[in-house]
Amino acid sequence: MKLADYPGKRGVTLVEVLAVVTIMGILSGIGVAGLRNAMMNSRIKDAGINVTAFMERAANEATRLNSKACVTVSGKTLKLYKGACNVKHANTDLIDDFTLESANTFLTTGSSVNCPDLPAAKKAPASSVPLEPKIGVSPVPAGCILVRYGSSDRYASIIKLSTKFSVYYKLSYDSGSSWFEP
Repeated sequence: MKLADYPGKRGVTLVEVLAVVTIMGILSGIGVAGLRNAMMNSRIKDAGINVTAFMERAANEATRLNSKACVTVSGKTLKLYKGACNVKHANTDLIDDFTLESANTFLTTGSSVNCPDLPAAKKAPASSVPLEPKIGVSPVPAGCILVRYGSSDRYASIIKLSTKFSVYYKLSYDSGSSWFEP
């Protein structure tokens, strides 16, 4: 079959091709922006889940050992040491550690973002968490640990209230102005 079989049809014009390419570019640009936001939301949520799990594991380990333990917060790493928090720990005291994925970092005292759900005296994020096992009570004291995704406005707050036995987390996608439990 040849184009001659279809009188008046000679293919598509350059203007039509450019219009289709432009529309495809706009649609893919919108999709990439949405995908980027979804990726950031997913990574900060994963950090909240993983740090909460680490703190629960640390509490269980302190109870199992029936001894004081300390979780230190530094840059991208949580470290669980045997012993009190107010002493210098040797590498032999290290029980466990957890490192965040590349874009996430821990925030400590001095952060402009405060933890939700806590009284004013406990709103600042912790740089160390003392664990003291007690029968029938969680060894984790009231307080929080903050995680930030890159330089974005996405935060995860890992929280322990004195009125709750377990550790839980909340997320903020607006620089800490509002928090929600996923």
